[in-house]
Amino acid sequence: MANNDFESKESIERRWAILPATEKENYLVFHTNAFEEDLRHAEKNILEFPRWSIISGYYCMHDLTKLFLAEKFNIKLSSPEIHTKAIESLEYLIKDEKLKKKLISLLKNAKDIYYSAERLKEKTLPVLLKRGKQERGRAQYYSEDYANKSSCNPQKASYFLETVVKPYVKILMGLMD
Repeated sequence: MANNDFESKESIERRWAILPATEKENYLVFHTNAFEEDLRHAEKNILEFPRWSIISGYYCMHDLTKLFLAEKFNIKLSSPEIHTKAIESLEYLIKDEKLKKKLISLLKNAKDIYYSAERLKEKTLPVLLKRGKQERGRAQYYSEDYANKSSCNPQKASYFLETVVKPYVKILMGLMD
């Protein structure tokens, strides 16, 4: 959510648009295909192209988030700052008590080595999405440590997919049921 805890509801909600009924079906189909394709691409490229595996893994999370927001809240996100908007929207909207209860239940059942049951809070999804965005940024853009072979290797890509991307997908898909 925004840095200012006192930011008005109206100010936060101006960061997204209501998805027009005439566009909704195409938007949902597009983002369903996109997140599924991104996940398949990430899984297939772990060994040969681990950097692209991480990038695709994050985009799977990002596209699934847009699908979730459209399906559950009729929200459409667009540029500028679409990645930030996705995270802020989750932080803001996941406070719904019914969704929160379902999320916590799904998280408790998820085979997720990254979080223990005591840490399962409504902030987990935004945290996973933020982590995905950070890893994608590290993998996609040049940095001084790029020459370090361990900065992006098949083990790191596999770990990222198994502990961040796939649990995120399982949780969000469960919330859309």
